[in-house]
Amino acid sequence: MKPTFPAVAVLSALATSAVADSKLPPAGEPEEAAIRTLVSSIPLAVDRAAYDLAEAAFAPEFVIDYTSLWGGEPATMTPSALMDAWRGIVPGFDVTWHELGPVSVTVNGDMATATAFVDGRHWIDGELWRPVGNYFWDLQRIEGSWLVTRMEFDMIQEIGDRALTATAMGRAASQN
Repeated sequence: MKPTFPAVAVLSALATSAVADSKLPPAGEPEEAAIRTLVSSIPLAVDRAAYDLAEAAFAPEFVIDYTSLWGGEPATMTPSALMDAWRGIVPGFDVTWHELGPVSVTVNGDMATATAFVDGRHWIDGELWRPVGNYFWDLQRIEGSWLVTRMEFDMIQEIGDRALTATAMGRAASQN
């Protein structure tokens, strides 16, 4: 005999009614959704040490621009080189969390741009380093898939102790 849960059925009906009565935002376009999913996956993949997923988001060669954070000049890299760089620091933190705001997307044929606010939290032994700013991505549809051809972080605020990055690099190196 199948059990019945009248309270669950009532709550489900109420929730369905509430959604039907509310105004949902537009669904958006499929191409924009694909791009939002792709660029949103990068920081999540890095936070979860799923570097293969992050690597798959990039074109065979792309430009990375972290000059607002580290100085220097934008660099042309391969996905594997960027993953090596991230593996050289991120695993040295106890935990990281890169929270993205809504991702804005503009598609123009096989080219696209995306932007999002990002709040990057990095902890070691309860201490925090927190660069905050905006990500800018250029993308191109290559062989039917959207791939990042340029990624820029534009820092607008830094909270906490940047020296934690040196500690993280040392810890990451000792793990390899």
